[in-house]
Amino acid sequence: MTTRRERRTQEKDTMNKNVAFIVIGSLVAIGLIGSVVLHVLRPDTVAAFMPNLITLLGLIVTAAGTIYSLGKLDQKVDSVHKNTNGTLSALREENDRLTRENVELARRVPAGE
Repeated sequence: MTTRRERRTQEKDTMNKNVAFIVIGSLVAIGLIGSVVLHVLRPDTVAAFMPNLITLLGLIVTAAGTIYSLGKLDQKVDSVHKNTNGTLSALREENDRLTRENVELARRVPAGE
């Protein structure tokens, strides 16, 4: 069973991915429509437009990969935050307890041994 916070995080990640892919799809569609229009209206300018279109598509694919990776990283950070409760207080308390125990044991041991 998922908590409300986990559902909110999952919805946020899904929303970001959907928005990113909609934007990327729109840009690709605009580029392809522009290419067709140039082929019809001014065939002599297509040679200059196509490298720019390919560069734009490469940038868009790179942006999509980055957005996806950031979403995965955010999930990992949320997982670590959930597992540690945002702090390392339990670990520090355990270390302090063990340190006190070691000091107490060291006092009990005679100095000659």
